[in-house]
Amino acid sequence: MTQPDDNPKEMQVEEALAEYMQGCDSGQMPDREAFLNKHPKLREQLEELLNAADWIEELAGPTIQDLGAMEPPSGDEDTLPHGPPRQAADGHDNTLPLARPASESLSTTDPGTNGARELSQPVLPCQFGEYVLERVLGRGGMGVVYYGRQLHLERPVAIKMIRSGALASEEEVQRFYAEARSAAQLDHPNIVTVYQCGEHDGHRYFSMDYVPGMDLSRMIAQGPLDSRRAARYVRDVARAIQYAHDRGILHRDLKPANVLVDDQDMVHITDFGLAKSIGTDTGLTATGAALGTPSYMSPEQAAGRVDEQHHATDIYSLGAILFTIVTGKPPFKAGTTVQTIMQVIHRPAPMARTIRSDVDEDVETIIDVCLQKLPDRRYDSAGALADDLDRYLTGSPIEARPMSQVRRAWYWLLGVPIFGAVLDHRVVEPTDAHRWVQRGLISVGLLMLAAWMALLLIPSSLFSNRMPRQVRVAAGFEGGAYDQLAKIICSKLEQLGSEAAPVRTVGSSENLDRLVNDKAELALLQVDALGSSSVVVVAPLYYEAVHILVSKDSNITNLAGLKQRHVVVGPDLAGSHSVAKLLLGSAGLSFDDIQVDTMDWHELQAGLTADAAIVVSKLGSTDVYELLCEGRFRLLAMSNAWQFSLDEPSFHPLLVTADDYPNCNLPEAGVATVATTAFLVAKPDAPAVLVQTVLKHLFTPEMVSLTGIVSAERAAHWRGIAWHPAADEFFQRYRAAQPVGLED
Repeated sequence: MTQPDDNPKEMQVEEALAEYMQGCDSGQMPDREAFLNKHPKLREQLEELLNAADWIEELAGPTIQDLGAMEPPSGDEDTLPHGPPRQAADGHDNTLPLARPASESLSTTDPGTNGARELSQPVLPCQFGEYVLERVLGRGGMGVVYYGRQLHLERPVAIKMIRSGALASEEEVQRFYAEARSAAQLDHPNIVTVYQCGEHDGHRYFSMDYVPGMDLSRMIAQGPLDSRRAARYVRDVARAIQYAHDRGILHRDLKPANVLVDDQDMVHITDFGLAKSIGTDTGLTATGAALGTPSYMSPEQAAGRVDEQHHATDIYSLGAILFTIVTGKPPFKAGTTVQTIMQVIHRPAPMARTIRSDVDEDVETIIDVCLQKLPDRRYDSAGALADDLDRYLTGSPIEARPMSQVRRAWYWLLGVPIFGAVLDHRVVEPTDAHRWVQRGLISVGLLMLAAWMALLLIPSSLFSNRMPRQVRVAAGFEGGAYDQLAKIICSKLEQLGSEAAPVRTVGSSENLDRLVNDKAELALLQVDALGSSSVVVVAPLYYEAVHILVSKDSNITNLAGLKQRHVVVGPDLAGSHSVAKLLLGSAGLSFDDIQVDTMDWHELQAGLTADAAIVVSKLGSTDVYELLCEGRFRLLAMSNAWQFSLDEPSFHPLLVTADDYPNCNLPEAGVATVATTAFLVAKPDAPAVLVQTVLKHLFTPEMVSLTGIVSAERAAHWRGIAWHPAADEFFQRYRAAQPVGLED
């Protein structure tokens, strides 16, 4: 148990009260005095709460279950202004005593009953002033109601008296007369009429109209009512309550037991014992006690906030009555009075259709509006409630609108203790569902914390170093050297269980664009495209010769002779296109000085004519071989190849020989030109496992021989390039030996 000095006083009171309630729930009623002595610093607050609970329990009267278990009276005796009479074990009425002659009050037992009945209990029937009391109709927390006859007028009446009789306290007397005065001011067909108020032999009483029938609490003990019948009853009650409100009177104790239904199926409201004049305080509730029946109290009434109790208080109770008679149970009913009050104050009311699915949707919506926690969210008046019920009964659209799902979900989440604590919303008694949600949230939070800790402790490389779900290799035009090599790489990856495919493009520049924009995982590029910081080298592959093809019949003898000529330079994004710009620049020309044609050499093979073509491809390229062997083109020697390679470090001089293109009439001395290098590249963040896997299967002796790429030993010593870290690690093992004839 938390010590009183450790927590705020309000929390200490709640904890102590919870301890007491647990003892009550276990069936072992705690000794109240011992309990209060155990908490001396909290004694005053705890005593007030327990006394208020006793008072409310006493006022609550019989429960629906109690009523259902009792046998109803026969004939016309089903009149229950305050519920049926409760009988003692000997069968006698158990109401508090009426006044007796002084001589009788000295006796303690009745000889005729073997001491089973107190002598102060009247023997019915008996005369009481101008009335004959015949039987007990019911009792409440403060009063007892008898059925009787008014002798002079020969009419049946109900007579209410204070249960404690002549021993009644001043407060009980004031409250009793306040009820009589409130009811006497109201003349309405749906409100029980008060005839006379007075005192006889020390007993205060008032007589009222006798209503043959039964109250709603007994009616629903036999089963819930259908939506239309229930709506009609509550509509008529709401009309009568509006009549009372118009005359400045709040009922404040509306419940099924206080609504009588006569043999003509008309409703009558009774028991104005807690009535209050609107805008005034009689002093009877000034202490802030929560007076009323807990299951039908409004939240402001349950919390004892007297200044907030106005017409909306009765509207809430009307909604609670409607909920009860269509579902068979009140919206809130816990194991103890205090628990019920806490639910009324803090827990959202359930939807009627969650308890009984055949309740009409419009009725559920009307109930939902009535049972809002905040008074200003309820109907503006009891008359407005009656009008909406009338619309429902006549088939017209109701004006009430159900609470939005977002707001309903928000209110429900406020019932989760962890949410309530964060949002300063007290959750006194969460439901099992709220507890399960809280457990789930805590579990998810712990798992997220564990995952976050794992991310901090485990190197990020372990998460990023995974083979991509799909590997795309940007590869150039179909059938070209890039495309053939890309197919081999993809084939190897597929054999290892990865999904891989070449992506056809027009050439090197488009390959770079696809790689940078995450449309490929690997790409084949010429060296001049490596200037981008967005790519790194996986491996150098092979040299690509710059073939300057000129028409065999032309008189073109050098690059300068291409001026004003029709020259095929390849598509805009092809590697040949960018190389052609550099070559022409070395001769003092630009694209403006020639007739640029962006078709590729496949179109030349189709018979199209041109004066020249600049083709960058691997030595021995089939496409170039066919163009040379046809006899339409010859290779133009690049006389300034050495100077060009000095000006452009990414190129180096190269001699094309007859061995490269046999039977094509190349000079025995060969044709001078320059060459660039083809590279396999990736982005810097490419997974190491992808790079290592490709290199491992690409640089085997068999694959080097098949593809014509440089050996791993030569590739390892390539200088002036930015390696992918995984590629640099792979080639490190080959750097022990210096290959002969290595070019920069």
